[in-house]
Amino acid sequence: MMSKPVSQLLLMDEKIYVAVGRDLGNKSTLVWAIQNTGGKEFCIVHVHQPLYRQDKEKTQKILDKYLQLCRRLHVRGEKILIENDSVEKGIIQLISERNVKKLVMGAASDGHYSMRMADLLSMKAIYIRQEAPSTCCIWFTCKGYLVYTREAITGNTALEYASTSSNQGSVHSRGSVRPPGQFTISRGNGNVYQLAVFEAEKSNKEASLEALKHQEAEKEKNEAVKRAKEWESAYQEELKRRREAEMELKKARETLGKMRYVSENRITESYMLVQKLQDRYNLATKVLRKAKEERDELIKGRDIAIIEAQELKRIHEKVSQSDEHREAPQYFICPISLEVMDDPQLAADGFTYEAEAIRTWLESGHETSPMTNKKLLHTNLVPNLALRSAIQEWLHASSSSRK
Repeated sequence: MMSKPVSQLLLMDEKIYVAVGRDLGNKSTLVWAIQNTGGKEFCIVHVHQPLYRQDKEKTQKILDKYLQLCRRLHVRGEKILIENDSVEKGIIQLISERNVKKLVMGAASDGHYSMRMADLLSMKAIYIRQEAPSTCCIWFTCKGYLVYTREAITGNTALEYASTSSNQGSVHSRGSVRPPGQFTISRGNGNVYQLAVFEAEKSNKEASLEALKHQEAEKEKNEAVKRAKEWESAYQEELKRRREAEMELKKARETLGKMRYVSENRITESYMLVQKLQDRYNLATKVLRKAKEERDELIKGRDIAIIEAQELKRIHEKVSQSDEHREAPQYFICPISLEVMDDPQLAADGFTYEAEAIRTWLESGHETSPMTNKKLLHTNLVPNLALRSAIQEWLHASSSSRK
């Protein structure tokens, strides 16, 4: 609740000085001074510390905005920019040099204001209250509320008032705090009845303030309990979500482990299959190469047989033309059975044998040539048709000649 205007007994016609801090955008101190002091001429004071010289031009512009506010509220205004390393000493120097009678300044930053605030919180404000010349009346405000009043000393005695935001609180004598109900009576003002009425009103206000403080404390306690329950509920909910997340993470890790195991098994199986296929490919290549060699040998044997058949045919024709009977040619004779061959077969060594004789030789476990004793490339036999035809013609011719 906004504090009531300062008693008209405290108002004077002198120029009122308003000290503003680094938070130049906060105009609450100047607004309170214009609305509550009744002054018509104000001087806006700012102590600029050399550390912040780069902001001096910006500060001048903001002070100009304070002057614009004065014009809008129909009061006269001027600005004073003081450079000093210490804000509080700069203000004390200003009060002394200009014989300032009235000063309005902050009791603390607006962020520290509360309904329970009953005294100065700023070290600068406390220093100025103690060190400022006694002829200067100082009002200390915060966030647009009067917090403390240090009256000027006139004659031999003075009266100071400390006020909360509701303009209530204990009455303070300069430099000390007096218990409620104790006052310093100025000389020449002996109206005991008025003081008794004032004391009674003050006591009622203090009782109301204490009741309000108790209500606020109870409300704050209830809110704190409510917040504690909300935090407990939020903590339990967060704990539940965390446990669920941990379970999900555990399941995910298990699934990932299974997938890794299956993947590794598949990779191993694929590798083994590739190795098996590679072995089969190598074996097939080897068999194909051997088959090609056998084919080449057969072709070679076939060519030899054809040449021999042609030669036999020529001899046969020659023999057929002879009237004399001759013995069978040597190549009609099987090297194994030493008889004229009935079913000549060409072996891998290039020689021709009687079919029955060469098969018996091979089936008995021999893998070498009967003629050269070298290992045969294969055991396949090729019918020597040309030689067979020649032998049959020779036999027929011999049979005809004997008749």
